[in-house]
Amino acid sequence: MGILVWGIVPTGFEAFGKENLGLLAFRLETIWKELDKKGIPMDQILEQGLISPATCCLVNEDGYKTVEKAVQATKALSESLREKFKLS
Repeated sequence: MGILVWGIVPTGFEAFGKENLGLLAFRLETIWKELDKKGIPMDQILEQGLISPATCCLVNEDGYKTVEKAVQATKALSESLREKFKLS
């Protein structure tokens, strides 16, 4: 049994500014539904998946501030999806 990390939350200054949690969740759920249709059960995707920042971008105009925001957004996205899919 392995783990798949979904690096979806951008850490780049411009890219992060264009995203929101609802859109990120929608993208993930769309991918997960397609995988489920192709034979990878949604339960497995949810149980063996982790949400993470897409990259670590410490060369932003604002230094590390966007990266910190991305980490907080990652946590919020994970919590939102856990609540929606009733995961512990």
